Amino acid sequence: MGPRLVISATLRFARLALVSYVVAVGTWTLLGPSPLTPPAALVARVAAAPRGSSFSADRAADVSVSVDGLTATARTAGTVEDALRSLGLAAVAGDRLSVPADASVLAGHRIALDRGLPVTLLDGGRPLVARAPRGTVADLLAATGVTLGPLDGIDRDMGARLEPGDVVQITRVTDRVETLEETASFDVRYVQDPNLDRLRQVVVIPGVPGQLVNTYRVHLVNGLEIERVLLASLEVTAPTLEVRRIGTRAPQAPSEIEAIIRDAAVRQGADAEQLLRVAWCESRFNPGAYNASGASGLFQFMPRTWVSNSLRAGYEGSSPFDPVASANVAAWMFARGAANLWSCR
Repeated sequence: MGPRLVISATLRFARLALVSYVVAVGTWTLLGPSPLTPPAALVARVAAAPRGSSFSADRAADVSVSVDGLTATARTAGTVEDALRSLGLAAVAGDRLSVPADASVLAGHRIALDRGLPVTLLDGGRPLVARAPRGTVADLLAATGVTLGPLDGIDRDMGARLEPGDVVQITRVTDRVETLEETASFDVRYVQDPNLDRLRQVVVIPGVPGQLVNTYRVHLVNGLEIERVLLASLEVTAPTLEVRRIGTRAPQAPSEIEAIIRDAAVRQGADAEQLLRVAWCESRFNPGAYNASGASGLFQFMPRTWVSNSLRAGYEGSSPFDPVASANVAAWMFARGAANLWSCR
């Protein structure tokens, strides 16, 4: 080997050694302990660092945090969660991080926090979430762990993309079968009794409710009963018929009123007992009775009926509150087949 080749090789070796030295010094400067930090102090700082955090012997690292597209710089020597906390952010359910929350931060680290879309999921009328992962309705249900029953409905297609402000509504529909013990009402048979005052009732044989076992299909929507359909009914005990006597006799009228009505019946050729029954039913024998409909007097004449028939019966100009006029006009009409104008008989 000539002198020139030896000199050239020596120079190349020297340059390589110099580059290696510079790299080693730079690496030690960046990663090694500060020459100004005493070893004892360095050990104490490491011991004081939170468990699971990444400790920098020099200073906290700068990391970039992006939240829904907005970026900020955090400075911390701990974990990703510490970096978020330093910016006033707290992880909530539904958040998605690009790195685990307990991972140690590194200088220049880029952390992405996706808080999802502001949407509302109503499950059977109850709000479940206010934010959802970006994607489809199916992704929303999967993220919240919500499943649909065979009768349940949802107000949009499962593959529809979610947009900010969307409200997804699930209608819970359930059919269930219920078997209940219930009573069966008894029927009532009325027997007319002329010895009792009109409309008065006396129970002769008390009725007894029956017992049934009924099976229903109950249709529920969002927990509310919408329909109940009887599927089967088993009679355990039959109901017992109740028998009542009902009076047909007109109650005893005041003597003066009874005398007026009986005299009018004789004078006009009408049935006195029928007139007494109607007078009691209509006014309880009260000549001054008045109804908001305009019916007045002992027999509750309507104004138009009174005007036309009092003239024909010979009591033109009389008041329907006059018991003599009222009884005679009514008797005149009854004698001529006009009793059907009264609901009472």
